[in-house]
Amino acid sequence: MKNGKNKNISILLLILSFIISRLILYIIGVRFDTSPLSWFYQFLDPVVLKQDLCRSIFYLHIQPPLFNLFLGLVLKIVPDNGQFLFPIVYSSVGLLMVLLLFTILTEFKISSIFALLLCLFFMVSPPTILFENWLFYDYLVTFLLLLAVYLLYKYIIKNYWVYIFLFFLCLSLIILTRAIFHLLWFVVILIGLLFSYRNNFKKIFLSSLIPLLLVSGFYFKNYIIFKQFNLCSWFGMNLIKMTWTTPFDKTTKLVEDGKISDIGILLPFGKPEVYQKYANFDTFTHIPALDRKYKTNGSINFNHIGYISVSQQYYTAAKYLIIKFPQYYLVSVAKSFYAYLKPCSDSTILKGNNRSVIYPWTHFYEYYLLGGFLQKFWHTTYLNRLGQKNAIYINFLYILLSFIYGWAIIVLIKGEKLIKITKTQKFLLGFIMFNIFYVTIVGNFTDTGENMRFRFLLQPYTYILAGLLFKTPTP
Repeated sequence: MKNGKNKNISILLLILSFIISRLILYIIGVRFDTSPLSWFYQFLDPVVLKQDLCRSIFYLHIQPPLFNLFLGLVLKIVPDNGQFLFPIVYSSVGLLMVLLLFTILTEFKISSIFALLLCLFFMVSPPTILFENWLFYDYLVTFLLLLAVYLLYKYIIKNYWVYIFLFFLCLSLIILTRAIFHLLWFVVILIGLLFSYRNNFKKIFLSSLIPLLLVSGFYFKNYIIFKQFNLCSWFGMNLIKMTWTTPFDKTTKLVEDGKISDIGILLPFGKPEVYQKYANFDTFTHIPALDRKYKTNGSINFNHIGYISVSQQYYTAAKYLIIKFPQYYLVSVAKSFYAYLKPCSDSTILKGNNRSVIYPWTHFYEYYLLGGFLQKFWHTTYLNRLGQKNAIYINFLYILLSFIYGWAIIVLIKGEKLIKITKTQKFLLGFIMFNIFYVTIVGNFTDTGENMRFRFLLQPYTYILAGLLFKTPTP
């Protein structure tokens, strides 16, 4: 009874703290940033979303469809580019995420006080504040990944089909929002559940069918229309960035010898005019989302059908270079991991007024709490392919994440003896660790640049694992 009362008090404190903290942030000048709507590569033209939503989503190939569908619906419902509805949605998701995190921490039998402290820090940490006030899909996917843990937990302890159905539906929503999560990710999780809970094979399998068919339907739609069995046609343009560490003279020599197309030496995501010799950009499908080279505001429409061929040619060149020079590819992987271990609030991706408003807190968080000050003792620089000088230095995350992930692996192996972890807790921990390794490996081996965004998806998971460090053995 006492534990239940403490938990209720903690939940009430979290709700009040969230409301108060968001009011304070608003008073000091933090505002929801809708500027990505006008120019982000991942978004369709807002005018097209308003005027031709269903057809544009059907012919969307640059991204999974769900977030652009969300944008289009808000733009249709709310005037003035959703300025009023977007912050309400994101703030509501933020509050739910904090409450879910607290619930999951307590289900791992972590003390209510420590769980409360972890949630309060997560709530006011700079990455949470900045991502919560930024119109992008990462914050929503982070919530869905946490929700999936909760739904899986509810199914295991209750054995109700509705929870496992909602769990698989949650997985499908993640795939239909964020391209890093593939159909195979869903299938591997399904197989793991079927194997682990063979007594419920029929219930689990049948509950997965509708979400699985939903996702598969979009994959097959893209294959039939675009000859692409995926939900994002950018893979080649992302992968070519992993070859930028290959010396330029080696790449140009391969071009001269006819081993790769000269597209391999061009920076990806260029204007349509750059690729006129590689693809047809004068198409007449009579579908604005596929035919227009530029959005109505002048930014590039990367959903133009010509970019599919461009990305395929980049992929062919990238694959050849990676196989030919694996040592340089591994250097790019190392750079990806370096970016991955930067603070999630790093200015590489999060600029603008909100960062300026909370700069003292962000600076303290990055420089002191996460060890950015270590650059005073050691740092070096390198020139990238564009001739830009970049600094390299380490921070506390190299040690902290290694320690936290290492402890989680030990708990998975010997948790019953160490901290008396239950079978349910162990399975949930296994699901969390699978997602951490999946995102870390897939993200850092296929893309380089804003890799700290991949790690933000795992932030609540990291807090859960941190909580396990202080879990007391239960009799």
